[in-house]
Amino acid sequence: MMKLRIAIGLGLLLFMATMIGGPAGMSPAQVGDRGVTLASLAGNFASRTSGSFTLCYNESFTEAVDCASALHQEVHFKLTSVGHGARDAAGNGCGVTSVSSTLTGTAVAVYAAKFPRRMNVQRTNVSTTTSFDPTTGSGTASFRQYREKSCSGAGFDTTGAVLAATGTQSFRVSDSGNRIETILTSISYVPSSFTIAGSIKETMGKATAIRQSD
Repeated sequence: MMKLRIAIGLGLLLFMATMIGGPAGMSPAQVGDRGVTLASLAGNFASRTSGSFTLCYNESFTEAVDCASALHQEVHFKLTSVGHGARDAAGNGCGVTSVSSTLTGTAVAVYAAKFPRRMNVQRTNVSTTTSFDPTTGSGTASFRQYREKSCSGAGFDTTGAVLAATGTQSFRVSDSGNRIETILTSISYVPSSFTIAGSIKETMGKATAIRQSD
């Protein structure tokens, strides 16, 4: 049971970092007079995310295996989440997300006999922008996800934090900086004693973050 929980925790929340994905580290020359600036994106945001991922197990559903293995069972999950996060004037972001995963597909009958059909986990997501065009409000960002840690505003203390995964995402800002929509573009899982490289694939996720009153 613990192996499943951690494996799902690694695979399903990674894209949730999208909820506070946004620009960071931009120079003044890159911020134009038109459109949204980094400073205008500072504040608190609430997010909702949907997505899916596939977890690969051996034929007896006792161990996670590389999805490239000749013999394996693919278990599909639908993901939904809610979260809250903060951004500072420099564009740094940190947020905490609660995610629910629901078992779907043809493996439900066999898989559900050993594991719960629905599971809930919480993760902390930290994002940094790699590119941003203030005239269009679009850009890209990298993110890191940690287990069971909290944010301090838009900041994050890595002391004692356990890294679960890293990835990239694209985002677009609208409604004068009050809405941020993000799509996962890549993800890399950190191997642990509870999962192996290649055991999670086809991760998909879209997030919408709405500014909240301070």
